[in-house]
Amino acid sequence: MSALEAFMSLDTLNLIALLAVVFIGLPHGAMDGALAMHFGWTSRPALVSMFLIAYVGLAGVVVLAWALAPVLTFTAFLAISVYHFGRGDASSAGAGRITVESMARGGLVIGGISQLHRSEVDVIFQALVNGNTSGVWLFLNAVALVSVVAIIEALLFKNSRERLSFALELTGLFLLFLAVPPLLGFAIYFCFVHSVRHFSSMRELMRLTVSNLHITKTTVGLSLLTWGVGLVVLLQQSSTMEVEAALLNVVFIGLAALTVPHMALVDGMLHRGPRTA
Repeated sequence: MSALEAFMSLDTLNLIALLAVVFIGLPHGAMDGALAMHFGWTSRPALVSMFLIAYVGLAGVVVLAWALAPVLTFTAFLAISVYHFGRGDASSAGAGRITVESMARGGLVIGGISQLHRSEVDVIFQALVNGNTSGVWLFLNAVALVSVVAIIEALLFKNSRERLSFALELTGLFLLFLAVPPLLGFAIYFCFVHSVRHFSSMRELMRLTVSNLHITKTTVGLSLLTWGVGLVVLLQQSSTMEVEAALLNVVFIGLAALTVPHMALVDGMLHRGPRTA
């Protein structure tokens, strides 16, 4: 059975997981419009244009890179996802400890899901890169090893109260990832842990600079735009492949494309505290 044929056997739970990522998870990145307002980049039309051109341009570069070098681009996407997810959940103080905790948390999500369901995940990876995935697995093996070391180190430097909370959360996520299919486990984490924390922290950060109405309007507007573009691409892709395979590619390549400018804002330009994404 080919990778594509195997993917065609996805059950309803996996389809629901993909749709949850699209309709619940992806909109957390649509708050970037409100973040631009927070930075003052919407005060003049020229600044708005520059922001949109830079944001869309970065996303376009990712899509082009994926087309030219899918394995390398996908591996790079996994790498930045480890950092972004982990950094968004980390609660430690100090750059060194934040980095360690970020690797522990992000490594559990990316490395944990992959290693716990290698055969199922490899089918998905093959469909995404349309080729050999051995290089991707070399990276994920390294992530798993680094994550274990980082988890142990984080447990050692946290105080007793933080240690308990950290251990309980990571244990709960590990058991979740072990118990459910990989796409569903990722969707639950992405939608109900990472995205919820992002929504909460961004609202707290911007409460004095951007009204709730403007946050809602920009988030809904950019979400609708993203879904509209995604639907157009999905219709185009589904003309040459099965709908399920087209949906997989649109969701994850789109997620990668949007993650890069999102990270540039949240993890780069926003000098934030431990829990602002």
